[in-house]
Amino acid sequence: MAAPVPDFPVYATSYSKNARALRDALPEDLRAALIEVEDELSENPEKHPLRLVPLGENLFIYKHPNPSIEITYRVDPDRKILYFMHLVAPKLEVSKQLFISYSHKDELWLVELKKWLKPLEQRDLISVWDDQQLQAGDLWREEIQKALASAKAAVLLISQDFLVSDFISNHELPRLLDAAQDTGLSIFWIAVSESTVEDTEIARYQAVHKEPPLDCLDPAQQKRQFKEIYKRIKEVVEA
Repeated sequence: MAAPVPDFPVYATSYSKNARALRDALPEDLRAALIEVEDELSENPEKHPLRLVPLGENLFIYKHPNPSIEITYRVDPDRKILYFMHLVAPKLEVSKQLFISYSHKDELWLVELKKWLKPLEQRDLISVWDDQQLQAGDLWREEIQKALASAKAAVLLISQDFLVSDFISNHELPRLLDAAQDTGLSIFWIAVSESTVEDTEIARYQAVHKEPPLDCLDPAQQKRQFKEIYKRIKEVVEA
């Protein structure tokens, strides 16, 4: 007796870089639920018409009821491919995560900034993430990628050490700038010391403090500027 022929999905699937990063950032249980949804959609992209929100020709948002997952996808009926472009899941909806990128040589400025942002965390307006949250034994590169994928905004502490950091230049910064273009990630920067930032792409984004750099100010002036930085970021997250 011949073995049964396995069933194959009608549509192949392909992920955008952004959707893949969001998928990889999901906890294991949500990722398993997402795979089940993908399997259903690959068999029939219009299997649940009441769950679909048409956005344009062959472009849809699929809203899965339990667990609550939303997938934006485009159907290519000729090539039989589903392009998953974006997804939203409960873990990603909750947090207005603020990613802080900095040079370790500027750690004192990171500590001071986090102190001023603490009231926004206490009001649950933001969740601050920086690499000091990594624990011994963590797969640090993967953890940073997950934090970047779920960030809603980013603050860059700019110094010349920041600009010449190989890891920042080759890994963190390209991901942040891509996300600003692809998903509308808000990027803000703070000049903590003199640098050549004006000759970089970062200068296109909003500076919450620019001149003079923070290390050029006396302690009382620094406190006044950190209060202004707090107020600027507060306005954005409350909006």
